[in-house]
Amino acid sequence: MKLFPFWPLVEPGRRFLYFLLVLLVLTAVAFGVYGFLHGQQTVFPLEKQAELFPAEAHLNPSSPLLTPMRVEVNAYLVTERYVIGPMQLPLWATWTYFVGLAVALTFFWTLASTLKRIPYYAAVLLGMLWLSTLNLDLLGIFSETSRILLLTALGTLGAGSFLFQAFWTRVSFLGRFLFFGLLMLLLSLALFHFSPLPGPLTALHVVNYSTLASFVASVLFMVVVAYENLHGLLWFNTQAQQPQRRFGLVQFVLISVLYLGNLLLLYLRQTGMIQFDFTGLDALLVFLCSTLVGLWGLKQRQGQYTRFFSFETEAAPLYLVLALLTFLNLGYALMLANDPLVQAYRNAVILTHLAYGVAFFIYVLVNFGPLIKQKLRVYKVVYDPRQLPYFTVYLMGTVLLVIMLVRSQYAMYFQQQAGYFNYLGDLYRQTEEKPLLAEQFYNEASIQSRNNLRSSFSLADMYHQAGSRTLEMHRLQEALERRPSPEGYLRLENLFTSSSDLFDHIKVLQEAVKTFPTHAPLLNNLGLLYGTTAFSDSAGFYLDAALAQSEEPEVIQANQLAFLASHKFPQQAKEFSQRYQEGTYGPLVTNRMAISLALGAPKPQNIPPLPQDSSLTTQTFASFYNRQLFPGNPKDSTTTFATLNTLLRQEENQPFLDDLTLIKALQLHQGSHSLPKPAQAKATLEFLATNSGGAAGYYFDILGQWMMQGKLYPLAAEYFQKARQAGYRDAHLHAVVANALAGNYGEATQIALGASDFPDPAQRKAATQLAIVTQMSPEQAVNAPDSLKVQFLQLKAATLPLDQLENVANGITTQALAPVAALSLVERYIQEGNATTAGNLLRLHFPASFPKNSLKSQANLLQAELWWRTGQVQELSTQLPSLYFTPQDAGAKLYYQALVAQRNKNPKAATNLFNQLLQRAPWFEAGHLAAADFFISQKQPMRAYNLLLEAIGYNPSSVVLRKAYVNVALDQGLREYALQGLEQLEPLVSPQEYLTFRKEIEPKLQASEALLQEWQ
Repeated sequence: MKLFPFWPLVEPGRRFLYFLLVLLVLTAVAFGVYGFLHGQQTVFPLEKQAELFPAEAHLNPSSPLLTPMRVEVNAYLVTERYVIGPMQLPLWATWTYFVGLAVALTFFWTLASTLKRIPYYAAVLLGMLWLSTLNLDLLGIFSETSRILLLTALGTLGAGSFLFQAFWTRVSFLGRFLFFGLLMLLLSLALFHFSPLPGPLTALHVVNYSTLASFVASVLFMVVVAYENLHGLLWFNTQAQQPQRRFGLVQFVLISVLYLGNLLLLYLRQTGMIQFDFTGLDALLVFLCSTLVGLWGLKQRQGQYTRFFSFETEAAPLYLVLALLTFLNLGYALMLANDPLVQAYRNAVILTHLAYGVAFFIYVLVNFGPLIKQKLRVYKVVYDPRQLPYFTVYLMGTVLLVIMLVRSQYAMYFQQQAGYFNYLGDLYRQTEEKPLLAEQFYNEASIQSRNNLRSSFSLADMYHQAGSRTLEMHRLQEALERRPSPEGYLRLENLFTSSSDLFDHIKVLQEAVKTFPTHAPLLNNLGLLYGTTAFSDSAGFYLDAALAQSEEPEVIQANQLAFLASHKFPQQAKEFSQRYQEGTYGPLVTNRMAISLALGAPKPQNIPPLPQDSSLTTQTFASFYNRQLFPGNPKDSTTTFATLNTLLRQEENQPFLDDLTLIKALQLHQGSHSLPKPAQAKATLEFLATNSGGAAGYYFDILGQWMMQGKLYPLAAEYFQKARQAGYRDAHLHAVVANALAGNYGEATQIALGASDFPDPAQRKAATQLAIVTQMSPEQAVNAPDSLKVQFLQLKAATLPLDQLENVANGITTQALAPVAALSLVERYIQEGNATTAGNLLRLHFPASFPKNSLKSQANLLQAELWWRTGQVQELSTQLPSLYFTPQDAGAKLYYQALVAQRNKNPKAATNLFNQLLQRAPWFEAGHLAAADFFISQKQPMRAYNLLLEAIGYNPSSVVLRKAYVNVALDQGLREYALQGLEQLEPLVSPQEYLTFRKEIEPKLQASEALLQEWQ
């Protein structure tokens, strides 16, 4: 400890407390540094506001009657605008200040009790003034005019210090500290216990009122260390052991003039005498350096105050207490973004360090200039002057300080007052139900300091919370006129939310970017705003500029992807998506997923996990939603569905309810994360369509497409008709296709050629072509284009004479269409029992090398039917596992496997396969009929009855299912249910067909009638 040789002689208890005090000072400095870096962001957080933009993605494409049809869903793109969030007071900073203040008070009263009589009285007087500034009585514990609380605190602390000073003089410093610490703890606990305010607000009251006295203490501390930087420079110039390594007078004068010149330029910039921006040493950095040097300087000049204080026992700890208070107060101002108070600190540093620095510089030159010129170790005798007394430093410095303060029009005082009023505004905004007093304090702060952004932003935040858009806009415009800031522009431009404000919005952001051309959030917002207009070049330009300046490049990259994808730049969107494939930022990955779904870009590798929080944000919803549109991993099916059901139950997710329900229906239908459950999917989507209002047509159209995939054409036509009635324009063409395949040629023609509002000419043309095909004769079809021939065959292959069909099919020369036409002929040949020709056509048009697509699946389906009908059960059993089937035809595979198991007298396997079939393909009529026959043969007639009832619930338009249901119901003696089934069947069939069926079941009806008579 060469620097402090007295240290080994200090008692251990005091030494521990000194360590504690130094640690607290360093903590306060770190607190200030953190506030300097993050204070503005903490109080007025720069947030990202996400917005969704739909990009059309396609699922389950199909081409019935050569007409492209697909389920269209939104793959959501996310853009993020920068906004200033609601004002936040970091109460942890308040508690930090409160604890530091309590420790400082404890040290102060402990030190006061050890002083000599005159310094003791002065310290007690200062301590009482200090406590009186806390305004504890305003808490209203007794009454707002009572002084009981203040007198109690003064009495206990004053009496305790007097007892130690006058009577208990031998008590150690540690003992005194523990006494005052306990006393301070009890006073604090009593204060929080009896205060009508919650604990955090009580601490806020004490802290915010205490800042006035703390600022006074800070200024006193600055006066103490005001010239210590010059003192340190003097030491640096003259400290070397060898004279030749020391610097002379010229070097000392040069470096001192540079230092003082920096302070002078800062002062002139503060007072407005110079207008250019000066980049020099920040005043707060200058102050930090002088504080570090000051403790050494205090030891060097102990001869100046030795009559009143001892350096080891009073001066050093008092210095540390003042430093603690100063850095706590400064750090708190930085942490709460109280810019006028921070500016007051800067001004105080500049004024004190410049005034007393000049005085000390003159003092050194007058007394020791010749010695410095001789390169002597002047720093050792700097406080032993021979010409100009030491007190003249403070005399000249004080005079200069007053002159500069007056010349600056008391700017430091008004800035401090503005900062103090900001604190009071914060306090009363938290404690008042209607913060009228807070508004008054903020307004007063704005008057005290013209460049006070804190009060303007606080008022703007208050007006924003109250919904006073005009007042908020006026306050922000006034603040920007006084002192432009990026935060002010971000707040102001966020008020232009209407489309009618577009030009004003652009104007404000253009002005902002002109003023702050490198501010990435402003550039980003302007780019996104231009993205809503026809100026796509400007949007790209500003987004590129934002990316070049941004500290969060992935935010801008995500916005670029959203812009490219939503403005029909598919190739660029794919390229940029590939370029940013390493990014892991949520919106960036979300947009890459959307581009992959909508534009066919490569699937992202780093798909985000399921959300952990049950409340979705805009971004997490888009991420979760896009993620579910990809084929899932069966391993996480349980987790996915559990998460989805949890999200659907949360009231906070109400804005996303329809999209989440759609995702659930799609997953149930496709089996994205588990085995498909089409019946549940249909029920879910029907519920959504019934309760979704304006989007009902869209959901009915999806239901229609699902029925089309199951070849339930009459039911699909019903859903498309509902979609048309709900105003979904794409359903017109879909309805034409469904009605044509259902045999309702007149209805199809009426929709195609009527007044239907098709969304585009291409769809009307396709519908018109289908209407023509429905009315076409075989002779006309022979001379028609190949596409019309194929459509003709698909529509009429089951009804026309076989030779006419062959004439039409033989005229098809387009190679790609030949397999499609062949499927219709093969189906007809199978019906006619012409297995040889059917097999030859299948082998000719669908060799092993044929691509695995929907055509190949249909061909395999016909091949399996051909093997079954011709009795080639062994061939069917052997080949079936290797045949390709699309998910829509997967039920057929189970159907034939079940038939083979039944044929091989394996009822257990057949039961399992039929159960899978009923769940996997509820639209497969043949499968339901075969399952009903099987369960009847297995003496489980009620199982057959129930499965037919479930099948009718899925496909109420099915005639064959209703007939089978009536028969099974009559067989089980359920006469009433059978009669209800007959009533529901009658409108579905022609009168002749109904009478024919009625005659078929007449014996069963008579038997059930007789049985009923017997029971009666």
